[in-house]
Amino acid sequence: MGGDHAPQATLDGARQALESWPDLQLLLVGDEARLRGALSAHGLSGALESRFELVHAASVVDFHDEPMAILKEKKDSSIRVAAQAVREGRADGMVSMGHTGAAMVASTLVIGKLEGVERPGLASLMPNLSSRPTVFIEVGANIDSRADHIACFALMGAVFAEQVLGVASPKVGLLSVGEEDSKGTAVTLEAAERLRGMDLNFIGNAEGRDVWNGRFDVIACDGFVGNIVLKSAEGMAKMVGTGLKGALMSSLRAKLGGWLVKPALQDFFKQLDYREYGGLPLLGIKGVSVIGHGSSDGRAVKNGIGAAIRAVDGRLHERIQARIAQLAPKA
Repeated sequence: MGGDHAPQATLDGARQALESWPDLQLLLVGDEARLRGALSAHGLSGALESRFELVHAASVVDFHDEPMAILKEKKDSSIRVAAQAVREGRADGMVSMGHTGAAMVASTLVIGKLEGVERPGLASLMPNLSSRPTVFIEVGANIDSRADHIACFALMGAVFAEQVLGVASPKVGLLSVGEEDSKGTAVTLEAAERLRGMDLNFIGNAEGRDVWNGRFDVIACDGFVGNIVLKSAEGMAKMVGTGLKGALMSSLRAKLGGWLVKPALQDFFKQLDYREYGGLPLLGIKGVSVIGHGSSDGRAVKNGIGAAIRAVDGRLHERIQARIAQLAPKA
């Protein structure tokens, strides 16, 4: 029920996902009467009816609500009910396009954190000059992170790169202001020391440009810096796209050139489109939680469900737990 275009976009994305993954079963959590009345308009009928179930939730966490509302006055909200389904084993994971803070509270406190994880982390897939994206973690769940939190983010990002992206021995970096080991704040210097003692392919410090050049498979940072980088990237992509469109429409010659390069430009900008990734996985919880963009359309919802499927198929949270247990004696 969350998101700027819910439940229409959610239902449209659910139909696309059911058509794309024949073995998928969905729980659609929300106001049952409102959802049932919209099913046929979004193609959720006929043969697809046997593959989804409506789960009633009486309330919705609005953008002006406090995230902790799901624990008190809105215990019957759709995000709380969805998280409870994961906790009880009725679902393998949840996908939400609504209130980000409420989704993180539901994931952390209702689904629960993995043993040894103090702060779960949001991971983003950042496009770069190589053939696969960079796992960039953490991008906003933790505004004030300690060195051990950042080291744990790096570990979880590495497992994600291995199990979901298929990267063998992913190259891990720590975001800092220079490549030299001596560069950085007291927190990043301590985080680097911790990472050097872990069983990871830790390369060293990563600079801002390394987010985009593909030098690292995983880059870890605290949530304050990570969120600024992510939001800055979104703004830059929009600015470049708008400016390029204007330039290609500025004259007849530019329009002809634009027509010739249009397919290549579409492929390039597809890499920058958040809808292609669907949502951000919250790593470090006892299940799968994908948190999407509030303005998501049906395609973004479908791809968010796809991201959750890949995490479930890769047994992501189990493998993260196993790696943490393996490293615990060294910590």
